[in-house]
Amino acid sequence: MEISTMAIQWDSLTIEMVLLAGIIWFSIYIEHWAFQRSSRMQDQKSLENILKFVEDDLKHRNKFVNESIENENYRPFLTDMWDAVIIAGKHSLLDFHLFQIIQRTYSWMKYYNSELEWTKKNELDKKILKELLVEVKKSIEKSLNKIHEYNSYQKTY
Repeated sequence: MEISTMAIQWDSLTIEMVLLAGIIWFSIYIEHWAFQRSSRMQDQKSLENILKFVEDDLKHRNKFVNESIENENYRPFLTDMWDAVIIAGKHSLLDFHLFQIIQRTYSWMKYYNSELEWTKKNELDKKILKELLVEVKKSIEKSLNKIHEYNSYQKTY
């Protein structure tokens, strides 16, 4: 009689342990799922903020270009805000093609800054600076269009 009672106790103990293991595994799975979901939501919010920030910054830079061409007042661009996005590592949230276009735009601005610095040390050639500003303007407009495309695509999904 004792042997069958022991067998029943081992069976119930095994069932309880399997149920406990299942409960623990499921609770860890739910916790991991909730963490991933909140992380994705936080990344999406950061992406939206970065796009708003970059779009606003590029609109201001576009006005700056128009004023510079109109008044022939050549001043350097400030690109420290984009540099902050890069240093913070938030650029990885952007679609690669979108990142490439925005990066090229800011590279044009930095190239213009270096040419402006060089012409200040030497003879100021307004024609070259004006041509560079036109290229910067084209690049800004291309980036703004791509951001608008990306935002409209995101709203549909």
